[in-house]
Amino acid sequence: MPSDNPKIQKAFKDGVITKGQYDKLSDGLLLGIIKKKGSRTAKSSKDERGAKAKPKTKPKSKGVKEVRKKTGKEKGKPGRPKSGSMVKVEK
Repeated sequence: MPSDNPKIQKAFKDGVITKGQYDKLSDGLLLGIIKKKGSRTAKSSKDERGAKAKPKTKPKSKGVKEVRKKTGKEKGKPGRPKSGSMVKVEK
């Protein structure tokens, strides 16, 4: 079922889609594959900011920190305090 669509034919010649995909899949599916893979092949693997650059975001504010304190028998036990324990708020 080879396509008459020039975009699909160009993608097939460029190697974005395989021969099996070109023969068996419909035009809509092939256009979806081209759309998904096309952005990777059109540009180089690294974008302008570099391969491992993080997106620019605002730093999060620290806010209020809660420190849990173990009381009574629980004090000597290892691990995280249970939910009902005393909470000391620090800024």
